[in-house]
Amino acid sequence: MIRIATGLLFLSISGLAQVPINQKKSSDYMYYFEKGEQLLSERKYDEALVQINEALNIYALYPNSYYTRGAIKEKLNDKEGALRDYIIYLELKPNQFDALFRKALLNFELEKWTQANEDFKQLITLPTGETTSIYFRQEQFSGGTNEILTAQNANKGYLYNYLGLTAFKMGAYAKALVHFDSAISYDPGAANYYVNAGRCYETLAEFDKAKQAYQTALSINPNHSVAEHNLSALNRTHGNTQEAKILLDEVINKNPTLPFPYAERAYYEMKNGELDKALQDYNKAIELSPAEGDYWLSRGGVKEKRKDINGAYQDYSQSIVLNEKDEKAWLARANLLYNQGNHSAAIKDYDVAIILYEAYAIAFYNRALAKHSLKRDNEACSDLKKAQSLRFEVKQEVISKICGSL
Repeated sequence: MIRIATGLLFLSISGLAQVPINQKKSSDYMYYFEKGEQLLSERKYDEALVQINEALNIYALYPNSYYTRGAIKEKLNDKEGALRDYIIYLELKPNQFDALFRKALLNFELEKWTQANEDFKQLITLPTGETTSIYFRQEQFSGGTNEILTAQNANKGYLYNYLGLTAFKMGAYAKALVHFDSAISYDPGAANYYVNAGRCYETLAEFDKAKQAYQTALSINPNHSVAEHNLSALNRTHGNTQEAKILLDEVINKNPTLPFPYAERAYYEMKNGELDKALQDYNKAIELSPAEGDYWLSRGGVKEKRKDINGAYQDYSQSIVLNEKDEKAWLARANLLYNQGNHSAAIKDYDVAIILYEAYAIAFYNRALAKHSLKRDNEACSDLKKAQSLRFEVKQEVISKICGSL
């Protein structure tokens, strides 16, 4: 499980109106706008929203009302609504850096990668101008705020980093790497940029360069947990597994509240046959991040190896609840049901796995065996042939046994 470092925590500070509110007329949109601004500054977001809506009812073409309402909606966690308001504001007042900056971040958080990419490209070409917003940069790996950031000091390195992240999410890995290199050239002391470049190198199968990037990040910030974790995972697949285990121990000792190092260490322990230790680490990972379906799926595998069939079934089922589109979880539960002799239920789970992944060769093969157990050999033979067409190796004796009499 590879991690990319990013994230922002947003805080808005709006200036109060110059004219006292009690001197305004209730028919004047500015009366409601300024009341909304004041309530926003007092963190009374629901009340502020009512006032700004009234201001817009009176006069719908005042740009600042949309900007302020966008900030209020962000506070109310209405990200889509905030995004719409910033878009309207920018139509009325194009090329405003601060509003475009917020819009870009919202598009990123909403996983609208193409739109976010376009926004960050535009931001690079704009002067920052004045801003009324403060952001606290928040590192995903630590959960703590470590740098005050305004739209004015969001330098080009920072923007290029986000360009890289959006390009990465769009699958343009070589282009993402160019952006991360640009970010590094503007800010060579930012460990996160090297981590993100390392992830690109891994995706492009340039593992030595990836390792070097993670090591550079650690030379800048020895406590960078994402760099340590990614380096450990890289060593597991393309390097020294003992060194990887040591790195994970260090990550956990430095940051005991991070879930993913426990899950990664549990994987090593499971592969090494240390099932009790693996179970303990998966328990901890789930305690820290109970909504991560992969952790439940992996712990189910450990429990199945320990002959805890009921526990394994419950974990596989919870993994499906958390991510019903994960074909691996459906396959794991189907295999468990098959091995317990519940072939009909297993077939239903295999069906779902195949719906989710039409080229799931192992699911076709295992479903064939389940159907054969129920004497549904016509269907079983069809599944075997499908598995073969997907280049799954099917032994001749299995074909003869299931398809021979047909």
